[in-house]
Amino acid sequence: MIRSIFFKEFYKIRWLLLMVFLTNVGVAVYVFVHTRRLFVLDHPEIVWYRVLHLGQINYEDFKYIPLLSGIIISVIQFLPEMWEQRLRISLHLPVSSTKLIFTHLFIGLVALCLAVFPSVAALIWMTVIYFPPETLLTVVQTTLPWFLAGVAAYFGGTLVLIEPNLKFKTFNMIISAGVAGLYLQWAEPGQYSGIIHWFLIPIFLMLLSVLLPAYRFRYRRMT
Repeated sequence: MIRSIFFKEFYKIRWLLLMVFLTNVGVAVYVFVHTRRLFVLDHPEIVWYRVLHLGQINYEDFKYIPLLSGIIISVIQFLPEMWEQRLRISLHLPVSSTKLIFTHLFIGLVALCLAVFPSVAALIWMTVIYFPPETLLTVVQTTLPWFLAGVAAYFGGTLVLIEPNLKFKTFNMIISAGVAGLYLQWAEPGQYSGIIHWFLIPIFLMLLSVLLPAYRFRYRRMT
């Protein structure tokens, strides 16, 4: 049963997921060319000083890409499920509702990882090529909240789409926007190094909260 869900979900989202993936590829190429141009115009030491000490990061164009990718994936995955209440039919399959919802979310997270892979690969590649080795840790600490914003956007979009109650739907939208916005606050490169693990708590709570509207959607008759 779970295997069938995997095939159904990936078959459903494959083409739009490819478009999101190609968009990430385009942004990755742009950022890589922009970074290369910085080193053509100035000496490496000057670029390093601007990026590492003045906070003029060369990869800021990646900032909102995971966020947009997470929103799009949640829409293409769950909006069709809400048409004619298809999700309710799935929730009555002979499998645990919790297991089924987590399976859908796992598929969505895998899709999100595939979509943003070009951005991650480009970040690592150009950092290793153009910057000192210790810069890689700073880049990870700086950009990880951006990718967590993508996860928060995916969970938030899912919460909004599958919530059957309009009042709760609006509440979920506001809370999700707040959590995603928290990860996109401006900060000096590497500034979140000591507290980055705390950023996982809202993500975990959003993951669990998806179960609530799913159960309401299953057991309540909509008019």
